[in-house]
Amino acid sequence: MPVKNRLLWAVFVMAMSGLLVLAVIYADEVSANLNALIWTLVIVPSVPACGAFLMWRRPANSIGGLLMLAGVTLLVLPSMLELPTLARFEQTGTQPWMWAPIVGSQVLEMCATALLGLVLVVLPDGKIRYPRERRFARWAWVVVPLPLLSLISNELVVKPDISFSGITDVPSPLVVESLVPYGEAINAIVALGYMVFGIAIVLQFLRYRRAEGRERKQIRWVLYAGTVAIVAGLLPYLLGELGVLPPMEHDFFALLGSLPVLLLPASVVVSVMEPRWIDVDIVIRRSVVYGALSFLILVLYIVAAASFGLAAESRLRIEVAIFLTVIVAVAFQPLRRWLQGLADRLVFGDRPTRLAAVTQLSASLDETADPTELLPRLVDTIQMTLRLKWVRAVLDKGASATAGSPIGEPSLSVPIGNGAERLGVIECGPSQEGSIDEEDVQLVQTLASQVGLAVANARLAGRIVNAAEAERRRIERNIHDGAQQELVALVARLGMTRTRADNGGVTAEELEALQEEARRILSDLRELAQGIHPSVLTDGGLLEAVEDRCAHLPIEVQLHAAPTLRKQRFPDEIEGAAYFFVTESLANVLKHSGATSVEVSLVREDGQLTLSIEDNGCGFDMAKATHNGLTGLSDRISALGGTVEFDSRPGAGTRMSASLPVS
Repeated sequence: MPVKNRLLWAVFVMAMSGLLVLAVIYADEVSANLNALIWTLVIVPSVPACGAFLMWRRPANSIGGLLMLAGVTLLVLPSMLELPTLARFEQTGTQPWMWAPIVGSQVLEMCATALLGLVLVVLPDGKIRYPRERRFARWAWVVVPLPLLSLISNELVVKPDISFSGITDVPSPLVVESLVPYGEAINAIVALGYMVFGIAIVLQFLRYRRAEGRERKQIRWVLYAGTVAIVAGLLPYLLGELGVLPPMEHDFFALLGSLPVLLLPASVVVSVMEPRWIDVDIVIRRSVVYGALSFLILVLYIVAAASFGLAAESRLRIEVAIFLTVIVAVAFQPLRRWLQGLADRLVFGDRPTRLAAVTQLSASLDETADPTELLPRLVDTIQMTLRLKWVRAVLDKGASATAGSPIGEPSLSVPIGNGAERLGVIECGPSQEGSIDEEDVQLVQTLASQVGLAVANARLAGRIVNAAEAERRRIERNIHDGAQQELVALVARLGMTRTRADNGGVTAEELEALQEEARRILSDLRELAQGIHPSVLTDGGLLEAVEDRCAHLPIEVQLHAAPTLRKQRFPDEIEGAAYFFVTESLANVLKHSGATSVEVSLVREDGQLTLSIEDNGCGFDMAKATHNGLTGLSDRISALGGTVEFDSRPGAGTRMSASLPVS
C-alpha cells in the first residue's frame, strides 16, 4: 500500500476513534437530545465512511481520500471541538477561551469546502484534465484562513447559528480596532468563501458537457443527488415559513435539513463504483415522475378530507366534524389506491410479476396441446417481465419465436431441456433498465424448464401414439397376409370337401389334413397374440414369461432373479413394458451383437424393478448409435415414470437396463 494511502487510513481510524471516545464520554448529553444522537452517530460518520469505502474498493482513485478528508474536516473534527465545548458551557457558561473551538471549527469547514469542491471537480475518475480545474485546485485553499479575517474585524466572535448552540458574546482576543467599522463588510466577504463550492459545481457542469456516454451517467448521479438534497433541505424551511407545517424547534429544522447530506456521499460512491444493476436515467425518470404523481395524489387526498372537515366544522360540533372527516378519509381510500395504482402503471409499466409470469405460462401450457404454439407468449412474457430489448426462443426441430428486434450478441442464453436432453435455447438481449441479475436468470431458467418439460412430454406422447399406430398396422398386416389368407384357403378346401362328402368321396386322411391345417392356423394366431400380450405373461407373471422367452433362444442364457420375484405380480402396464423390453433387447442381441452368451437380470429393490440384459458380443460406439430400434420401448417405459440406459464399447459387449417404479 502506498505511503499516502496508509496515512489516509491512519487519519480515518484516528478520527473515528476520537469521535467514538467523545460520544462515550459525553453519552448523557448526546442521548438526551434525539437530534444530537442522530447527528453524532449517523450523519457525522457517514461522509468519511463513504470515502473510506472508496479508498478500499478503488485505491487508485483519489476521490476516496478526498471525500474521507472532507468528511473528517467538515463533520468529525468540528464535532470533536463542539461536544466538549458545549459540555463545559452547560457547567460554567460562556468562557473567553471558547473563541478557539468556534473559529477552529469554521476554519475546518472552509477546508472541507475546498476538499468537497475538489471531489466535484475531479469526478468520476479522480483526475484533473483541464487548465481551469488545475487553477481551481491551486486557488481553492485561499478560503481556509478567511474566518480569521472575521475574527480580527469584530469585537465578538461571529458564530454560525447551527453549531455551538447557546454560546453567545464570546470576545475576540485578536480584534483590530481600526477594522471594526468594516466588520460587517468583511463578514460578507468571508461568507462568500463558501461560494468556492458553487464554482466547483459550475466546473462539474462544464466537465459534464464535454463528457460522453458512460462518464455522463456517472456525473449525473451526483448532479441528481445534489438537486434532491437542495430541494429536500430547503423544503421544510419553506413550508414552515408558509405555515403549511406546524411550528418546529430550530434544531429539528437543522437536523431535517442536514439529512439530505447523506445523499451526496452516497451518490459519489455510486458514481465512482458505477454498479451495472442500476441505471441513473431510469432512477431520475421514475423518481421524478413517480414523486410528482404521488405528491399530487396526496394533495388531492388531503384537500378532499380537509374540505369536508372545514365544511362540517362550521355546522356541527367539533367532535362530530372530526369523526365525519375520518369517515370521509377512509371512504376516499379506494379512489386514492386506484390513483396510486395508475401512477405505478404510468411510471413502471403494466408488466407481470415474476410469480405471475410463471403461473400464467404454466396455466397456458396445461391448456395447450402443442407447446410450440406458446413460444410467442413465452418470449413476450420474458421481455415484458424483465424489460429486455429482445428475446428469442428456438427449438431444435425448427420452431421459433422472437420478441423485439435482435441486435448483437445475446446477454443471456438458457437451454430449453428436460434433464440431460437439450431441446432448444432461449436467447435474451440486453436489459432496458441496467443489467440482467441473478433473479432474472432464475426466472428464465424456470420458464425454460417448464417449456422443456412440456415439449418433451408432447414429443413423448407423439412417439407413443405413432408407435401404437405402427403396431396396429403391423398386426393388421400380419393378420391380413398370414392367418386371414390361410383361413380363406381353409374355407375353400372345406367347401370342396363338403361337395365330395355329398358324393361319398371323403376319406379320413383328408379330414385329418384339414384338422391339421386348422391347428397350424391356430398356432399362427397364438404366435401373433404372443407379440401383443403373451398368455404366459397373463397367467404366470413376468418371471415365467421371461423364462419362457429365454428357453427358446439359440444361445446360452443366464437368468438371475430372486425366487420371491416368481410370486410377485405387478400392474399389467408394468409387466407388459418390462417383458417387451427384455424380448426386444434379446432380439437385438441375436440380430446385431454376434454374442455367444447373454445374462438377464431381474431385481426388485427400493420400490424399483430393474431389468438388465448384458451380452459378450461385439458392442458399438455410443456416440454414433441412434437406438432407433428401442425408441418405442424407451418411450413406453418413460411414460410409466421409468428410465432406460445403454452402455457399450466396441469389442466389450453391450448392457441395456431399464428401471420401473413398482412401489
